[in-house]
Amino acid sequence: MVSKVVFELKSNIRNWSNQIIGFCPSGFDNVHIEIHDTTCDMVVSGDNEIKNYDYIVAIWELLTWQDGYFYKPIFYKVDNEERDIKNLLSLNYRVTDNKWVSSAMLLCRNNRKITEEIIDKYMEIRYKGRKEQSMNASMFSSFFCLISEAYANINLEHRLVLLMHICDGLAIQFFNGSPRNNTGNINIILRNLDAVEYKNGAQLLGVESSKAINALGNTRNELTHFIFKQDSLGSYIDNPNTETDNMVNLYAFYILENALRISVLEVLGIVVSDEIKTYIMNDHLDWIKLEKHLEEDCVLPMDVFRQMIERLQREEQNTK
Repeated sequence: MVSKVVFELKSNIRNWSNQIIGFCPSGFDNVHIEIHDTTCDMVVSGDNEIKNYDYIVAIWELLTWQDGYFYKPIFYKVDNEERDIKNLLSLNYRVTDNKWVSSAMLLCRNNRKITEEIIDKYMEIRYKGRKEQSMNASMFSSFFCLISEAYANINLEHRLVLLMHICDGLAIQFFNGSPRNNTGNINIILRNLDAVEYKNGAQLLGVESSKAINALGNTRNELTHFIFKQDSLGSYIDNPNTETDNMVNLYAFYILENALRISVLEVLGIVVSDEIKTYIMNDHLDWIKLEKHLEEDCVLPMDVFRQMIERLQREEQNTK
């Protein structure tokens, strides 16, 4: 039985995205995935439609962890008989909100890791629930909900604290975190990116560098227990002596979201390269510099160009 799904994905730099993956897992005849431009063709050949479906969903989720959003299914058929796309969208978190699609980072670029061993490990971890005395299923689904279209209008602080809870849970479950040390657990996840660069970005937003890490834990506790914390991210936003605005929460969300995805991939044995981690931090620091029109120079070529144009425009206005 052959199941085929065609997905639509966002436009990426081709040599960062285009990829062909093929293998023959146990219990199946063949799995073939071809990503080209803005299309992903996925074919799973097995002996039963339900088993094929479950395998497709597992691969689809693995691609989400690696690319940062659910590809949009646009065609689905089984043995040349077309199926309703709604069969794949039965869970509304499989539709990612456009604002998170546009900001999503390719953590593995065109070296995505989809193998029988990784899929088996993912399925073993992913679906453990209360029956198995585990909260993995809820934890993984919560992340997908967090970036879903269904959450499009959710307050950013609520979104951020849920992300912090997921970081907390992942650290405790897989990285020897402690239920008594929320700040430490969040820091375990954050360490998958450059914590020094994270502090630099926080400093650009008016959050003291020395307090930037603790601010995450304080924010988590403040929003969870509704107890004001002097050095939470929100306390900086409300401080009239700083120029910080809600970008500080958005910056924290972007960084932790990428760090969490890298951590999940690490659990599965997938290593994100230092080059890509550096790119992620540069991208977010450049974003701050551009949004706040700072004098500090951008790093990434396109951002350098944008910054140069902005500076020329400001100089032209000043001479009028």
